Amino acid sequence: MKAVRINEFGDPSVLKIEEIPDISAKKNQVLVKLVSSGVNFADVLRRQGKYPGPDLPCTLGLEGAGTIVSLGEGVNGFDIGQDVLVLGPQCHAEMVSVNKHFVFPYDASKLSSSIAGGMPLTFLTAYHLLRTRGQMQSGNQILIHSGASGVGTIAIQMAKHWGATVISTASTQEKMELCKTVGADHVINYTAEDFEQTINEMTDNEGVDLVLDAVGGPTLEKSIRCVKSYGKLLSYGNASGESANLPASDFTTLNRTIIGFSMGRSPFGSLDHKSAMQDILKEVYAGSFKLIVDRSLDLEEVGTAHAHLSGRKSKGKVILTV
Repeated sequence: MKAVRINEFGDPSVLKIEEIPDISAKKNQVLVKLVSSGVNFADVLRRQGKYPGPDLPCTLGLEGAGTIVSLGEGVNGFDIGQDVLVLGPQCHAEMVSVNKHFVFPYDASKLSSSIAGGMPLTFLTAYHLLRTRGQMQSGNQILIHSGASGVGTIAIQMAKHWGATVISTASTQEKMELCKTVGADHVINYTAEDFEQTINEMTDNEGVDLVLDAVGGPTLEKSIRCVKSYGKLLSYGNASGESANLPASDFTTLNRTIIGFSMGRSPFGSLDHKSAMQDILKEVYAGSFKLIVDRSLDLEEVGTAHAHLSGRKSKGKVILTV
């Protein structure tokens, strides 16, 4: 079968389409023939050697959609030929074998399989940030950085649907318009204005209830000062690659909370993905949440996908069709 592989770390040129041996479903696993797979910034970081993963050589990809081919020992409740979303490693390939707990049936008549592969990681990340870890409430004010990103566009939709006032940041007019289109009440161009100062002006120096940040570095430093007393800052990435200097007084004085979040490194069973995905799909079918697709590319164009993400050019999700 074909798969996107790296044998060394480096720029997009290290990405190779290789023929590797067919795989089978082991105990408690489901074998899925993939139709599409989302490309995430974590894939870019893994290619660069800046994100944990299996030893080299390895297959990239963290999410996908397809149909069930076979069921391993101990797997019940699924059917051969069933359409499913999957969450797990090695999804940039024609086939993937995934633990049964990370396989989610969906209705392909209501959600196109050609884009569904870009949903699992993005939607579950946004859901758990807001609901599970952030414990957001209707009426909250929420600052969502990188609002035009895959997670950002979904988090804006979710937060707005659940009754929040949403403030987002973006770097270009086009990205700002996208944030507004998906529901942001206010959008700040962080290249043209100081978002910390703007947030304080907008909230009369009180701050917001929640901040979602995957940029890290100086953005994280300024974000904690945008959080109101007893509010929360949720950090779920460090796309900047820079370290943050966080004086204790920036969060202790006003009883602010900093919460770290990683989907891939959460202890097994600590997140209820099944219930979350049921909630998500219900809203997707109803039209409340929509995956924003920047572009769909063939598996062989994975290098183009990585270059696009690395250049911070994407608006929404980049998807590979298998």
